[in-house]
Amino acid sequence: MHEDVARLSAVRAAVGPDFEIFTDANQAFSLDQAIRRARRYEELDIGWLEEPLPADDIDGHLRLSRSTSIPIAVGESLYSPLHFREYLQRGACSVVQVDVGRIGGITPWLKVAHLAECFNVAVSPHFLMEAHVALCAAVPNARWVEYIPQLESLTTEGMTIKDGYAVPSREAGLGIAWDWPAINRQVADGSRFTLV
Repeated sequence: MHEDVARLSAVRAAVGPDFEIFTDANQAFSLDQAIRRARRYEELDIGWLEEPLPADDIDGHLRLSRSTSIPIAVGESLYSPLHFREYLQRGACSVVQVDVGRIGGITPWLKVAHLAECFNVAVSPHFLMEAHVALCAAVPNARWVEYIPQLESLTTEGMTIKDGYAVPSREAGLGIAWDWPAINRQVADGSRFTLV
């Protein structure tokens, strides 16, 4: 914990008070560890603590949320609107990170986003940023779009960012400009499968 606090303190000192710093625990902590860390992170004005506990520990997230002023972000590892509903009804999160690829598509994604809106909870989707830009533009409670450049080697153009805001694609489709020759090059030599 002390090493993480030192790192976060260095980042805060480097960027100043006007930048939000987000932390992601990837479900690594026990409840007591998460509470202790959150108390230390509060002084650094952290934007959120993402997935601090196992995704199925709703009671733990509820207890953590009640013990800190830091927003608790969940959703990357949730696969059903009903899971999100339970988190929201119980007040166990402050940010919903619903993933269109994991929740079952656009319609369930929108259902979760609107459900979060009913609880006055922000949406910040997980991964597939190019596809999420247009979805975020469709709901009033979207606050951030995650930037993960992992797909850049497999697309012909990346997500457009203008003045710090993600801009939806004007092209038809999901907003992902797949580079099919690059994808086909990624297929193992001798594979009988080719993406077309």
